[in-house]
Amino acid sequence: MLYTFAGTSVLKGAIKVRFANSEARGNQLAKLGDTGVNIVPLPSAMDKAGAVSYLQNLAGFADTDAVREALAGEAAVKLRPAKTAKKHLTKTVRVKTAKPVRRTEPVVVTQAEVDALMAAVFGVR
Repeated sequence: MLYTFAGTSVLKGAIKVRFANSEARGNQLAKLGDTGVNIVPLPSAMDKAGAVSYLQNLAGFADTDAVREALAGEAAVKLRPAKTAKKHLTKTVRVKTAKPVRRTEPVVVTQAEVDALMAAVFGVR
């Protein structure tokens, strides 16, 4: 996913790196209890790894050790190699089928239907 805004906020004493597609996200974070909200527009739409890299190099943004540490931690998470897919194992699954419908009334077959079926199956009357 690409984002057009990124920044940091403080939630319960921990610095969080935030990503958004609207400037209104900063106001929403403040309403939810975040403090020190600092959301800036990105020069172009970026993924999370690109946005973190931009914030690390933005003059005056990472002005404290805590912010630099939060950005470095986020960069380490976003830039680590993807996990390789595990080998798919086959598994036998039992599927319950619907119970057969039991008829209460007898099935009536005419002699003409029996003759037509015999002719179709055996070729005789």
